[in-house]
Amino acid sequence: MEILLIIKDNKTYFIADGYDIVSDVYTKKLVMDAENKYIENNDFWLNKINGKPDYIRTIYRRSDLLKNTNEEFVSSNFGQFYTSVKNQFIKTHVEKFRNLMKNRGEAKFSVTKRQISMTINDVDPNDIKQRFFTSATAKSGDEIIYYCEDADGDGITETFMASRDDGFDWGVGSGPNILLIYGNTDKEIETLIGKLVNESVNGTVEEERKTFQNFPKEEEIQRMIEEITPMDRFFE
Repeated sequence: MEILLIIKDNKTYFIADGYDIVSDVYTKKLVMDAENKYIENNDFWLNKINGKPDYIRTIYRRSDLLKNTNEEFVSSNFGQFYTSVKNQFIKTHVEKFRNLMKNRGEAKFSVTKRQISMTINDVDPNDIKQRFFTSATAKSGDEIIYYCEDADGDGITETFMASRDDGFDWGVGSGPNILLIYGNTDKEIETLIGKLVNESVNGTVEEERKTFQNFPKEEEIQRMIEEITPMDRFFE
């Protein structure tokens, strides 16, 4: 399920895509079990993420101002707003995370990498294919902790999180309180976060350009060698 939560002017705006009423799902499961019917992967959820939000709820001081679970109503009235704000929110945090890559020391940027599989070709023992779990984390100046992950070693980032210890949380054990994208399979979101782990390991285009610009000149290094390696002087 995708959820966009906005708290502004003492009002809470909650929009979801792939929302199901839990009691309806539970009822469906009971019926299917009673009829001894099989559902692939035990997937009893009725709605799927399809880019069309199907739940809207606005609250003011614990009172509902609006609540609707009709996909046609929600998507037609709030679909464009939902998609635009969601994408802009993700883009902003992605760019902030990329900006931290430029100042890795100050951001305490760290990368973790471990092998998860290794395949050796029976015909050619030198043909070895390895897959690695890779993750990266960093901390911004305003205390936001960022984390990205490529869990299956396919080179595509599928998890991106942002969290700040500001007292807000979604509930017990809910995880990051600002942004949580876990196990993403959405192609549109992949275009936003898909390269983050690779950039964390190998650097961004901007980092590469900056490195080239600041790379020391050959004559500077030659002068440095002469300064730190002076010749002994002897009386003649």
